Amino acid sequence: MDGAVAFRRAFHVASPLFLGYYLIPEDLGGGITRMALTLLFLGTAACVEIARIALGVKLFGMRPYEGNRVSAYAQGTAALAVGIFVVREPQIVVPVFMGMAWIDPLAAYARKKGWTRGIPVLAYGALFLGIEAALSPFVPNPLSWPTKVLFAALATATAMPLEGPRIPQLDDDLLMQIVPMAVLAGTAFGLGAAGLL
Repeated sequence: MDGAVAFRRAFHVASPLFLGYYLIPEDLGGGITRMALTLLFLGTAACVEIARIALGVKLFGMRPYEGNRVSAYAQGTAALAVGIFVVREPQIVVPVFMGMAWIDPLAAYARKKGWTRGIPVLAYGALFLGIEAALSPFVPNPLSWPTKVLFAALATATAMPLEGPRIPQLDDDLLMQIVPMAVLAGTAFGLGAAGLL
């Protein structure tokens, strides 16, 4: 494994540190809020990405085809921002983000080794359920187990087909978050409207 691949995988595995957003107090004192701090970070990252594209700079770990498009790093960050600010529900955002962060590199490794596609698919579903269970004591309205299983199945079914295929301007780091989050948020809305959630 070359250094760029190792860096990408390490970045993926460490990226759940961004979920520390949920642990930061809403008011940080001195008129600084969690949202303001997050927007400052996102704005800075966007400026770096715009400058990188304008100047033709290739960041370490980027794939060759990412040179003239928004990088996987930026697309993954943008998807997490949509989760945090639009979807907002940690029981959707956290397991979907973790699935992208940890199962995407596992799927690439499995492909390289010639393993069956079923391994990363089962790993995604199990990881999703495990995170849902771990979150339950910390969220105001934890999902019931049937709903957790339904959400895990829907997230797995929508995220895993999006892992791997190269779409010219869209990265799977974006798609593996946006599509499952949209499906789960829509399902949660529908279940809530029907009085089932």
